[in-house]
Amino acid sequence: MVPLGRREFLAGVGTAVGVTGSLAGVAGASQSESRFDPVRDGFGFPNWASKDTWYPEHEHVRVDPASVEARIRREWKSTFAEVFGYALSNTPGALLTLLSRQLSVSVNQLAASNGHCYGMTYAAQRYFERPGDLPDEVDVAAEVSDPEIPLGSDEGPIGDLIDHYQTRQLLDIHAWLGRRRMFRPKHIDFEAELAALVAVIDEFGTAGVTLVDTVSGTSHQVLAYDYTDTADGAQLALYDPNYPARQYRQTKRTFTIDASKTRPVSGYAEYDAFVFNRWDRAIRSNADTTSPVESNSRDDFGHLLKRVVRVAVDTKDVSLAIVDPDGNPVGRNNSGYMDRRRTDVWATRYRYDAPPGRYRLAVVATRETDYEMRVQVAGLETEALDTRISKAMASGEVHEYVVDVPERGTPSIARVYENPTTLIPNLDPASVAVGVASGAALTYLAQSR
Repeated sequence: MVPLGRREFLAGVGTAVGVTGSLAGVAGASQSESRFDPVRDGFGFPNWASKDTWYPEHEHVRVDPASVEARIRREWKSTFAEVFGYALSNTPGALLTLLSRQLSVSVNQLAASNGHCYGMTYAAQRYFERPGDLPDEVDVAAEVSDPEIPLGSDEGPIGDLIDHYQTRQLLDIHAWLGRRRMFRPKHIDFEAELAALVAVIDEFGTAGVTLVDTVSGTSHQVLAYDYTDTADGAQLALYDPNYPARQYRQTKRTFTIDASKTRPVSGYAEYDAFVFNRWDRAIRSNADTTSPVESNSRDDFGHLLKRVVRVAVDTKDVSLAIVDPDGNPVGRNNSGYMDRRRTDVWATRYRYDAPPGRYRLAVVATRETDYEMRVQVAGLETEALDTRISKAMASGEVHEYVVDVPERGTPSIARVYENPTTLIPNLDPASVAVGVASGAALTYLAQSR
């Protein structure tokens, strides 16, 4: 592994992302009496999803698009202008509507329901560095056996703190920007990423890492706390909140990064890539941050909002698929445990930095049903489209559409082959998945090119 001194890197982080001196005040490994140990510093309960019945008292607060848009306008202003070159007040309203709509769906279906890995790693990191914040009569995080244990006599439960961090991954602009990079793994310099990661472990004792399955688009947040150099990278020890603290007495969990490979992660489930968000330290510590340096951030993120395409349907009785002008599936951030019941959207597909051209959509009915589909195109460098289509379908019926997104001009949508109706015979509803890259609709599009 190409070494990078921790002091040099951390100085660079302070320049690159504008972290002020308050970040240096966060207690690090050198200031702690001991290193992070998941047996002691992991939580005594495992990660859980809203579908689980383990903690029925725990109820997430839902967010709606209007409140998300208000938060964007209130909290994203400075960084947004630096990154995208537009004042938020001059940003097209259609783009803010699209963003707030998609973020509210993601928060309610994923961040607020699909487990709590992001929130649990941040909370564990906080209690490791500031054990005085633990609830009364609790010495270490491993003694916390239930997320409903109160933080203090006048405070809510630990689960509320975990929820707070969990939703920040989407509603804090620094976290949102950092996570966008996991959708473009080919553009990540994994050698530099690894050097940054181990430098933060050296300095602070822990570093949050997002593990990514580049095939399915699923991701999982873990906390790395130690590493061993290898010939082409490093092996990292991690706290995975899916497992309670007691399980680490017998098992040390690790994954390996080979920075020379296009899929650098191995040894941990299906994950094959990773993202390290250099803003995470500031986000977790609630440090003051200023805007990132324009020359760096424009290269990394400036493309994201030039053009955005989003499609959503409201029923589980259809399979939705979209392919872009190059024939690549358009997906979403997803997980097998996300709770779609928490929104009026069942399936959604979206693409930031969407190329111009023709997008092909297919909706396949798994049973007789009605559906409403909303199609949105918006961006900093495109005109807008926002339309809703409501139709009835027979089982096995296919509705195909094309959305034309020109380089310049107004996007449009049209139905293809409305008469006669296309049918897929002998459709087995159990075989119709609504995943990122599977399902009857995607199969139909692949076969009809």
